Amino acid sequence: MIRLMRVGDRLWRASDERFGRWGLTDNHYNVLRILNGAGEPISQAEIGRQMLSSRANVTKLIDLLEERKFVKRLPCEDRRVNLVELTDEGAKFVEETAADVIGFANEEMKRLTREEQKTLFSLMGKLLDE
Repeated sequence: MIRLMRVGDRLWRASDERFGRWGLTDNHYNVLRILNGAGEPISQAEIGRQMLSSRANVTKLIDLLEERKFVKRLPCEDRRVNLVELTDEGAKFVEETAADVIGFANEEMKRLTREEQKTLFSLMGKLLDE
């Protein structure tokens, strides 16, 4: 367990450094990635479900992304639902940074063969009860 925690901590710090260059966290980038993949506006609740994050946390993440003009909130007939969409500026940012983010992930995983990466992914899923 300690070894897993150490690996997680090291990856977390490296991730903070990577995304910090852009004034974001990995969670901010994850919101952008989710919206980019959705291809249409989705609710903050759905973003939270995909991230396994609380509504309050998602609201804070979206506040900063909206301030940076990477996302915008849309009015909805159901006032309980907050729809969010990726702006052109946000889509451009994701496109421009995707290679760097993928390169970072590949660099961190390069010590493992493709088969070892698949095994690790499967084992972590078991620990997460997925």
